Amino acid sequence: MKAMKIFTRMSQWLGMSLLFLSAQGFAAQFETVGDYMIHYNAVNTSLLQPDIARSYKIVRSKNRAFLNISIRKKGAGNAMQDSAVNGNVTATAANLSKQLQNIKMREIHDGGAIYYIGVFNISNTETLDFSIDVDPEVSGKSHTIKFRQQFFTEEK
Repeated sequence: MKAMKIFTRMSQWLGMSLLFLSAQGFAAQFETVGDYMIHYNAVNTSLLQPDIARSYKIVRSKNRAFLNISIRKKGAGNAMQDSAVNGNVTATAANLSKQLQNIKMREIHDGGAIYYIGVFNISNTETLDFSIDVDPEVSGKSHTIKFRQQFFTEEK
């Protein structure tokens, strides 16, 4: 029974990691700020596997998306020596009519990984301008990341 619980937890962690990494690989969205790499992406929640969504308490819906942020501190050598660090993360999204959504971010620890995840509403073909303030290791040195993304909720 204990082995099954460990396997399930590892599967969940792997699923969330693969989701984040595959989205990152596709979009390659990150910024380097001093000794930190801040990775970010926004994905429709309907793309999450049901068990992954359930484990992170994310409601799957074609009209909801989630913002995923991680902060990595560069290691002395290669990327394998990078480590996850905590921080203070706040985020907003505004549509092209300047209607603002505050995105409530929550910190998730999963093994050695730390994610900041926030869920927000979307509609078909909506374009959102994101503003994310990240203060790695709550050092008092905040960095703002801005990006624009269009969302699609209906299949063609």
